[in-house]
Amino acid sequence: MSDKEFGGADDLSLPKATVQKIISEILAQLPPDNRQQIAGGSGEKGEMTFTRPARDLLISCSLEFLRMLSSESNEISEKESKKTISVEHVEQALTDLGFGSYIEGCRGVVGEWQQVQKKRVGRGEKMRNFGGFDKMGSEELQRMQEALFGEARGKMESVSEPQ
Repeated sequence: MSDKEFGGADDLSLPKATVQKIISEILAQLPPDNRQQIAGGSGEKGEMTFTRPARDLLISCSLEFLRMLSSESNEISEKESKKTISVEHVEQALTDLGFGSYIEGCRGVVGEWQQVQKKRVGRGEKMRNFGGFDKMGSEELQRMQEALFGEARGKMESVSEPQ
């Protein structure tokens, strides 16, 4: 797929605030000596700074990396006559592009995501168990609904009547 199908490359970006937050979290984890070498200076109170142009360059490089990775993954899936890009396609693309060393870290992130998804309660499940209504019969629920409709009708009629 081309960028034109998504409105052109100029429309694609990453949220600057999110990128800045990631940068800040990573810089905070680095030892002080490494921080000086990476950013070339420090901000107030010894805190590491990252200039806006540097952040924008990082975003630009990240987008290019994502374009290359998704394009390569897409080609691999098409060669296999698949319509969906799978984790295996992305891993093969990482290897083909020379980023095979990233695969273990990616697998860890996928594993974490899968664990979070297992713990999440689906919306349907939330609604089914909402307020104990899941234990009521459909007739009782219908009676409650009709009573609420009647109450709402009464309120509307009392508002529309002249006083």
